Amino acid sequence: MSKTQTSLVNQGGNEQLIGSAQESVRKFWLFGLGAYSLATKTGAQAFETLLAEGKALRPKARRQIKESSAELVSTATESIDRGEQLLRNRLLRPLHSMLLASKRDVEQLAERLTQLTTEVRKLTGSGDAPTAKKAAASSKPGSKAAATPAALPAAESTGSDDVPTMLSTS
Repeated sequence: MSKTQTSLVNQGGNEQLIGSAQESVRKFWLFGLGAYSLATKTGAQAFETLLAEGKALRPKARRQIKESSAELVSTATESIDRGEQLLRNRLLRPLHSMLLASKRDVEQLAERLTQLTTEVRKLTGSGDAPTAKKAAASSKPGSKAAATPAALPAAESTGSDDVPTMLSTS
């Protein structure tokens, strides 16, 4: 074959190849358009289907959420109650069993002692005269009047450190 004949054959083959390539590209383009169309149709249908199923499941989901939250609240309440019980058993009961007077108890006893002392003085008719004598005697160094019961309420009410105290639990 001559050179011109070969080039004609090649040219015809190339045109055929170009034509088939163009046809393939056109088919792929149409395939893509069809896929896009199908996706939009089925996507819209799928969206509508999912929306309907979501609306149908809403009451069930709310009921499940309420049940779960009720369980959580119940569990939390039980845990708090157990914690309070442990606090009572391990901390407060031993403190109460120690029978230590609180600062408030000591103050109340001091007030009551003052009231009782006043009532005893009224009943005995001693009045305020012994108090003045004891106050004068307590100002003297070495005096034993400071240790008398009348002087005790004043010492307790000032918060003397000799009295055992603890934190008030009330």
